[in-house]
Amino acid sequence: MARYISMIKEIDVAAVEGNKTLAAGVDRRALKRCKEAIEELGVLHTPVVGRAEGGRHMLLSGQCELSALRALGVKKMDAAIVSVSDGGGSAAKLALLLMSLREKPGALCEGLLLKEAVNSGVLRPELQSMLGRSASWVSNRLSLVTRLDDGVYQMVRSGLLDPRSAQEVARLPAEAQFRFAEAAVREGLPKSAIEPLVAGFNDKGCPDSVKAQILEDPRSALKRMADKRRAVNAGGLENAPLGNALWHIKAAGQCIAAFRQMLSSRPPDGADSHKDALTELEADLSALLAMVRRLVSPGKTEVCHGG
Repeated sequence: MARYISMIKEIDVAAVEGNKTLAAGVDRRALKRCKEAIEELGVLHTPVVGRAEGGRHMLLSGQCELSALRALGVKKMDAAIVSVSDGGGSAAKLALLLMSLREKPGALCEGLLLKEAVNSGVLRPELQSMLGRSASWVSNRLSLVTRLDDGVYQMVRSGLLDPRSAQEVARLPAEAQFRFAEAAVREGLPKSAIEPLVAGFNDKGCPDSVKAQILEDPRSALKRMADKRRAVNAGGLENAPLGNALWHIKAAGQCIAAFRQMLSSRPPDGADSHKDALTELEADLSALLAMVRRLVSPGKTEVCHGG
C-alpha cells in the first residue's frame, strides 16, 4: 500500500529567518508578480523551512513567497518543515538540492506554451506583463517553435530527442532539420555535439560536401571539424611575423563586430542556453587580450604581487 507522506505544517511567518543568499536573487518585479499570484491564487510554491535542534527556523526554499507574504501582512503560512543540523553546511546542501529539483522549462517548452496561449487569444502584452519579460523574449520563443519542423517536434514528444537539442536543431534550415535530427538520434549525439554541428552547417563558408556529411554522418563531420581546428592551431601562427596574421586580425574584427551587434539586440537572459560557451569564450578572449597587450606594449610588465 502506498504511503502518504506530508511535512506541511502551519507556522508563524515572523518565526522564519529569511535567507539572505536566496534574497539576492529576488528582484522587485518577481516579488510584485508573486504578491499578485498569492492574492489571486494563494501560495502555489510552498516554502521549505529547516528546523534546527534549538528550535531555530531557517528558510531553505521560497524566499520570494516569504517576502511576498510578509509584504501582504500575512501572519501564518503553510510550510514544509525538515530537520537540519546547525553545522556541516546542512542547510546549504538542502537549499541546493531543493533548487535543483525546481522545474526549469527550456526555451522550446516555453515557446510551445506561449504559442498555445497566443492561439487561444491571449495578447502578447498580457503575457509580457505576467511573465515580466520583454517583447523580444516572447517573440524569440515564439519564433523558435514556428521554425521547428513538425517531425522534429514529434521526436521531442516521443522522448527521442531532448528539448534543448531540438532548440539547436531549430536553427537549421527547415528542409535540413528532420534529416539531421534523425541522424543525431541514431548516433546518440548530446547537445554539446549538436551545437557546433548546427553552427558549422549555418556558416556561410561551409562547403556543400561538409553540409551533406553533417546531415548523413554527423560524428565524422564533427571529427572533421575538430581536425580542421587542430590543423589551424598547428600552423605556427604564433611563430610567424605579425604581417602574416593581418588577414586573421581583420577577420576577427569583423566577427567580433557582428557578435556584438547580435548580443546588443538580445534581452539579458537571451543567451542563457549558451552560457557555458560564453564562459569559455570569455576566458579565451582574456588570454588573447593579454597577448595583444604584450605585443602592443612590449616594454610594460604585469604587476607582480608578493615579490
